[in-house]
Amino acid sequence: MNRPNARILVIGAGVNGSAVITKLVGAGLDAKVLARGKRHDEIKNEGIIIEDPFNHKRTITKVPVVNCLEADDIYEFILVIVRKNQIADLLPVLAQNKSPNIVFMGNNLSGPDEFAKVIDKKRIMLGTVVAGGKRDGDIIRAMVSTPMPSPFGEMDGSITPRLKRLVKILRSAGIKATTSTNMIDLQMTHAVGVAIVGKLTMKYNCDLHAFAQSTRDLELIVDARREAHQVLRALGHKVVPFSEDAIRFIPRFLQVAGMRALLNSKLGEVGLAYHVSQAPDEMNQLGNELRALVNQASIATPAIRKILEPG
Repeated sequence: MNRPNARILVIGAGVNGSAVITKLVGAGLDAKVLARGKRHDEIKNEGIIIEDPFNHKRTITKVPVVNCLEADDIYEFILVIVRKNQIADLLPVLAQNKSPNIVFMGNNLSGPDEFAKVIDKKRIMLGTVVAGGKRDGDIIRAMVSTPMPSPFGEMDGSITPRLKRLVKILRSAGIKATTSTNMIDLQMTHAVGVAIVGKLTMKYNCDLHAFAQSTRDLELIVDARREAHQVLRALGHKVVPFSEDAIRFIPRFLQVAGMRALLNSKLGEVGLAYHVSQAPDEMNQLGNELRALVNQASIATPAIRKILEPG
């Protein structure tokens, strides 16, 4: 396959940043990762080490790494793959750089308008994560691809040439990317679920088996997600994809059974407990953003309030 000629910077060398940069470099693309401190030195000296938590196979990939972004260092795409609570400190750096396309990939409940206050709105694109797991020292223990395609899109929902090009580049590297006309709503729908389940996972100190035994808290998840979707609709957002919107109609006992099965599985451990154990700061950030949306919507949300304000 002919590889698109593009210069790409990945900001963030955690689970998702590491997964993306190894795929891009492995595909022969001109890509670098930005990391700082100890992580920068680990990557420079050892490469990126990824271990599959299911079969324990390891790969080591040498990738170009930098520790800063200069104003005149221009990339076709900058992929921002950090926790939501870390983005604020990055915005001034991204604003002074002149790269045309900045793709914010990750959980976001407050929408991209806060980014547009600092960065030219025309430069902003949106995406979702492509991996799940944790960083254990210098080793990334993660599943580095998702079963479903990861959507990418524009703030206004249009399908632009640059969006098609981004998706083509990512696909050429083996990343299951697809275009979306509802990226803001997709990010928000996903993030409300992360906020709710993440906060309860923290309550159990990431012991998912103990969590799974509490029918009351599993029912609370179902009720809180339904309330959160009502909040999104009240604020003019769509609940997407349909599989998320469908929880309005699926009986609570079936959702509880499905959640219990997930929590008791290796997939739940890798996709949920691994991340929450390392990102309580992001869970708290998302919880604060959800609380702000609830207050803005001014509708009854007893289940959400019980999760966000226990006791």
